[in-house]
Amino acid sequence: MHKLVEVGGVQIGDGAKVFTVVELGVCHEQKVELAEHFIEVAARSGAQAVKVEAFQADELVVDRSIEHEYGTVTGRKKENYYSLLKRLELSYEEHARLKRKADQEGILFFSTVHNKPSVDFMYDLGVCAFKIASPDVINYPLLRYLAKTGRPIFMDTGGAFIGEIERAVTLLANAGAKDLIIMHNPAGYPAPPEKTDLRMIPMMKTLFNIPVGLSCHTPGFDMVVAAVALGANVVEKPIARSRYLESPEHIFSFLDTEAAEFVTKIRTVETSLGQVRRTTVEEKSLPRFIGRRGLYAAADLAAGEVLSEKNLLPAKPWQGISIEFIDEVVGKRLKKALKKHTPIHWGDLEA
Repeated sequence: MHKLVEVGGVQIGDGAKVFTVVELGVCHEQKVELAEHFIEVAARSGAQAVKVEAFQADELVVDRSIEHEYGTVTGRKKENYYSLLKRLELSYEEHARLKRKADQEGILFFSTVHNKPSVDFMYDLGVCAFKIASPDVINYPLLRYLAKTGRPIFMDTGGAFIGEIERAVTLLANAGAKDLIIMHNPAGYPAPPEKTDLRMIPMMKTLFNIPVGLSCHTPGFDMVVAAVALGANVVEKPIARSRYLESPEHIFSFLDTEAAEFVTKIRTVETSLGQVRRTTVEEKSLPRFIGRRGLYAAADLAAGEVLSEKNLLPAKPWQGISIEFIDEVVGKRLKKALKKHTPIHWGDLEA
């Protein structure tokens, strides 16, 4: 049994419901009112948490000449990385407003953090957890700082080799982190299906014995459904008002009108997984009664007649003795005469 982690009073791991996260991320178009709308939608959909990105471009980017490339509905786009972050960032005050909105809506709120000031701010704000962005898997000072907070940690792993993930997990544990969830987020904006490698989810669950989830970077819900079927404990996907807007995540977001579908698909798949043994079929249920065969007299049979496969008729519905016991019935004598198509019962046979 893999370890269960508790985030905001909700258990995450095998045996618990898939933890559903609506990513506000960078699809809010730098409009706090739109982000608040997304929080309302997420809460109504039945999702358990919303996540934000707490970054300030001026604190992160030194070389302001580099470009970032990402996919849009109309094709690939290149954009100055600093300018991109600058037009997508929210202030700390705006994040505090979103936290208040999440509290009002009764939905959990946590944040990806990128440096110590954002950790301190979000800690004081009262987030239920932190998230480590995949490039920071090797940012060991940040990992140690997060571990000391005592809050649960989600860790993205896109682009990281398994050895780098293992080292980060070990470092976090040694630094005091007790509740860690690994997030498999295939690299790419968007991530193509052929590079999604969803089989890493059960592999990492086995390797690390902790919950593993999916940060979905692929358009549509196919990868979400497949990940849940493979045992993902968490699913996170961004929300947007349109997939035609230009930012790194709009193309693989679900629309605010699709939030309920996002959650419903996850719940339907986890329900359909059921148990490893079939225990829910009643012995005399209608499908078994109609579909299975019982043993009938193939013709008028006399008392004392010996039963054989020639004078037995396996037919539907299942009445009397089941077809599975034909070997025990063949060679037995009848106690009494039976008319053609009469179901044969154990009490009709001589001992």
